[in-house]
Amino acid sequence: MANILIFGARSFIGTGLADALREAHCVELFSRGIEAKTDNIVYGNYLELRDNPCFATTYDVVINLAVLKDQSVDDNLRYAQALVDFCNTHHVKKLIHFSSIMVYNYAEKVVNEQTPIEKTTETYMRGYGEIKIAVDEYLAQHRDELSAQLIFVRPGYVLADERPCPFIINLPLGLYMIKGDKCSKQPIVLREDIHKALVAIIDTEKNNPIYHFFPSDGMTKYQYAKKTVGGPILTMPKWLFERIPYALAKLHVIPWSLYSRFQGMYIYSDFQSVQTEQKLQIHFNSLA
Repeated sequence: MANILIFGARSFIGTGLADALREAHCVELFSRGIEAKTDNIVYGNYLELRDNPCFATTYDVVINLAVLKDQSVDDNLRYAQALVDFCNTHHVKKLIHFSSIMVYNYAEKVVNEQTPIEKTTETYMRGYGEIKIAVDEYLAQHRDELSAQLIFVRPGYVLADERPCPFIINLPLGLYMIKGDKCSKQPIVLREDIHKALVAIIDTEKNNPIYHFFPSDGMTKYQYAKKTVGGPILTMPKWLFERIPYALAKLHVIPWSLYSRFQGMYIYSDFQSVQTEQKLQIHFNSLA
């Protein structure tokens, strides 16, 4: 039985995770608030973890689902530093950090567990994507300082509880539109599969440094829409929704960060998770 601490357990991905882990492990949660501990929940400030007296002395596994979405990149880097210090102070054996496939360059032809992430000095993204890249960079650069084994988890878009698919637009008259063309992709993963994979990681003695949580089926947005909502399905032509914004960004009419949102609609990468599925003996599904 492992002693597990989850940061961000109340996030969408974290919903139900603690219950799944409690079948075989001792689980505590961390939540924002005035420093205190109630039952299995520790409250406090994400940037002041080291000074919080309410934590247990040691934890075997820390699962980090938390992102300071309403704060800056620098604030998130300070949290990453606090997380490293926390793991060292509490003798953590495994730090499972939830990243995102957004850390990869949109132009990559193949995205597997060995694909390098985009650099903060090169990305056009701002907000969530930039935060994810910056924190991944920081943790990777400080891997040698960690007493814990650092494990990056990079999921696709997570679906559960009737959560709407982000790239399908419901139009009047029974029509649908996808954000992209017939070849563009955005991997989907079911939340229940994420929880099963996390159990497998915790139970695995020697883990891979990076895991991909999404299917390797190559399903396009258009194919997914056909299977889930039927037709008729309209698409957005690339020349209008990606090439024109690119020209406008080159002319400094719009910022590159805005262009990156259009660029993200037209990803054609071959997303692969074969190594993850083989290592964890799990199969990811796009459809429930």
